[in-house]
Amino acid sequence: MPSQVPMMFHPTLVVDDLEEAAEWFQRVFGRRGVRWVEKYDFSKLKGDYPKEYSIFVHLGEVVVDVLSPKLLGLPDGKQSFYPPGEGLTDIAWYAEDARAVARHLVANGIRVRDQGGDLVEDGDLPVSNLAEDCYILWTLPEDTGLTYEFLEMGRQHREFYSRAGDPRLAADWTLPSPRADDPLGVVRCLHHTILTPDHDRATRLFTEVFPGKTVGSGINREWNADSTYVEFAGSVLEFACPRAGSVTDQFTGAVTNSDSYVGMTFQVVDIDQVARHFATHAVAFERSKDTLTTLPDHTMGVRWAFTENGPDQVFGFNR
Repeated sequence: MPSQVPMMFHPTLVVDDLEEAAEWFQRVFGRRGVRWVEKYDFSKLKGDYPKEYSIFVHLGEVVVDVLSPKLLGLPDGKQSFYPPGEGLTDIAWYAEDARAVARHLVANGIRVRDQGGDLVEDGDLPVSNLAEDCYILWTLPEDTGLTYEFLEMGRQHREFYSRAGDPRLAADWTLPSPRADDPLGVVRCLHHTILTPDHDRATRLFTEVFPGKTVGSGINREWNADSTYVEFAGSVLEFACPRAGSVTDQFTGAVTNSDSYVGMTFQVVDIDQVARHFATHAVAFERSKDTLTTLPDHTMGVRWAFTENGPDQVFGFNR
């Protein structure tokens, strides 16, 4: 069902202090956080839904949802599923018909839950807590390795949302050239790196259940892992299987059977410019011949990687 999942919605980055994170992204990445009031017409949302627990940060064509779980007070006293700490937790995708997606996933042996944590059967997905015309579901990591979210956004929200929340929703959107004042000089996102102890489980969702395709493979020397690159809905996911055979949960430090979303890699105009900028702001990083990677303890649990190489050099084709 390629038309039902047109593109990635956002990676989710959980942080403890949202205002501190917003200041960091503005100062270090040169990106202003987009607030909820800029994304939605509040008159069209449910009145009791929390609205200022996250910001959107735009990096190339990627929209990062930077979220503070402690600010996410859900209706009826329900608790969020996000772990304490800082780091990437999941990837969300747009869905044209979330109930059809739910039925398709369940029919293929993948369990899904709604916002309340209840399992969904036969596409019987309730409307979201957000709005009467929005539907949201999540896969279980036991079945897909990582948690994946799917959002069906009601059409009445999309034009407003495209103004600042996600310009990619505009019909005439194209990937913009790097801004002259961008301290990172981001061209585009190349791929998202996910460590997995189970290659077949991780890739099945995108190459069998959904019509993604494998576009490359290789050795990830940083993680001493064998990697498979899968393109789906305009994004590339790197599934890296550590040769040690195990994955450590970045939030608990314990060995886990789930996947771990550890970073993103971006193509930039000038990697030396990125290095100089990070050095100015005391951001710790390491460099190889052609890549600069931040150290997660200094960058909210994420390994942000930057290279001048394009997709033709990384994957052998141009996206």
